[in-house]
Amino acid sequence: MRVVIAGAGSIGRELANDLIKEKDNEIVFIETDEKKCDRVSEDFDALVINGDATNPDILKKAQLGDADALIALTDSDPLNTVIAMLGHRFEVERIIVKLNDLSLRSACEEIGVDKIITPKVSAAAEIYTTLFGLEQEDLSLVVKGGLRLVTLGVGSATEKHIGDLDLPKGTHIIAVKQEDNVRLPDKDFKLSEEDELLILIEKRELLDELKKRLGRKE
Repeated sequence: MRVVIAGAGSIGRELANDLIKEKDNEIVFIETDEKKCDRVSEDFDALVINGDATNPDILKKAQLGDADALIALTDSDPLNTVIAMLGHRFEVERIIVKLNDLSLRSACEEIGVDKIITPKVSAAAEIYTTLFGLEQEDLSLVVKGGLRLVTLGVGSATEKHIGDLDLPKGTHIIAVKQEDNVRLPDKDFKLSEEDELLILIEKRELLDELKKRLGRKE
């Protein structure tokens, strides 16, 4: 997988650490800060470009058109949104954007951003649960342990019950997302066309088989 990361901050570096653990991942960093570029070049076997990721010429230099994913992780929400728009023009298959708040969420969704991460909102939710005596597991520990949490549409499983799904060994449905609600399904839960499944898988290689059994074509 070829991944272009715009922004060489702590999140981008942590992501690169995880990506290099798996074979065949190629990483490209785009960063305006020359010192950060130097540090990333020392720490990772990656193509590092010192430049502005909102500049189409820089994106061409990064060969964005050949990338499998674009991750916008700069400190600016407007810049990350513009980077996502450009990624859409370059027809990048998967685009992920970091937003510090949710004011530009709808704009990102309209241009087809696949995933929006909001570290501040996530941190606030974790603090809230701790204040009221609730424990919230750190999902990064799950990922580092080899597990993956994926979200998939139900595909041809529409109108089927959870208990009737033929899922590969090493996969487990943990929740069903319905618009802004999340449900904990039992075996008799009936799926509808708009539902999305939150599934825990033991290894990434199971994803293709999982999509096949759900009748997903992508």
